[in-house]
Amino acid sequence: MKLLFAYLKFWWHSKNEHGVHSPFVFDLLTKCFYDRTNHSTYQQLSSNDSKSKFLLRLAAYFKFDSCYVSKTIQPKFKQVLKLNRLISEFETVQDLIKVETKISKKPCLIYLDLNTIETTSISDLFQNCHKDSLVLIPCIRQSKTHLKHWNQLKSQSEVSVSIDTFYWGLLFFRTEQPKEHFTIRL
Repeated sequence: MKLLFAYLKFWWHSKNEHGVHSPFVFDLLTKCFYDRTNHSTYQQLSSNDSKSKFLLRLAAYFKFDSCYVSKTIQPKFKQVLKLNRLISEFETVQDLIKVETKISKKPCLIYLDLNTIETTSISDLFQNCHKDSLVLIPCIRQSKTHLKHWNQLKSQSEVSVSIDTFYWGLLFFRTEQPKEHFTIRL
């Protein structure tokens, strides 16, 4: 019941592409979030749910060269990200920081599980992120603790754009854009 109430509250405050004034976010919404094309790559998915399809569209939209995923990633999401991409797994944020400092400034996705980062400071990781990095966080409303961590992450000074889609949290590091938070319904 609490989750239903939380979703109704989220839905009431959320927006779609018509309430967004950022060209970057508007393009992301219209060309990725709300893309209802029946992509041929959907047939490669073992799980045909909307979250897997969203993740596939997101990876295709940004054309990530590499993805860094926590070892706790759900298998169905790992399978989605493996399609035509290099996947690197990490156990702790510190492991990821060691790898992340060696990568080039090409588009990359970092899939962080809030259970992985509860006790670890990630400010070092965020300092290594660049304008083509996306930190994707699942289950941001799974518990009060997760929501608290999400709110702390999106308020970090390195984060310029954050998007809350109720289930997913997206963090961007676009230096050319002023800090802004969006609550978007999928």
